[in-house]
Amino acid sequence: MSRSGRRATDRTRSCDPPSPIVLTDSQFENLRELLQSYLKVVAIGAVREISEKELERNTRLLNSAGFGQKEIAKILHSSQPTISRILAGSPAKQRWTEEAGE
Repeated sequence: MSRSGRRATDRTRSCDPPSPIVLTDSQFENLRELLQSYLKVVAIGAVREISEKELERNTRLLNSAGFGQKEIAKILHSSQPTISRILAGSPAKQRWTEEAGE
């Protein structure tokens, strides 16, 4: 038994469920900014030299997470026109070496 005279198992059974958390508008905005910053840090940490297919997948992922084209370009170390092209669904331009069969 614990000092209160109840067994440890009695304490867990008699607990009420947690009450809902209510945030003010400013608290919610601070939380949103914190989560956005966290997402950016995670995204930057996950980026490396990637293939065109991975670039497209990551671009679409970041876009659906609410990042703008300039932010996506910065995170993925790419150009804003490239990001715009990917989001518009246009195919990548072929390099002259690829066209020549090299």
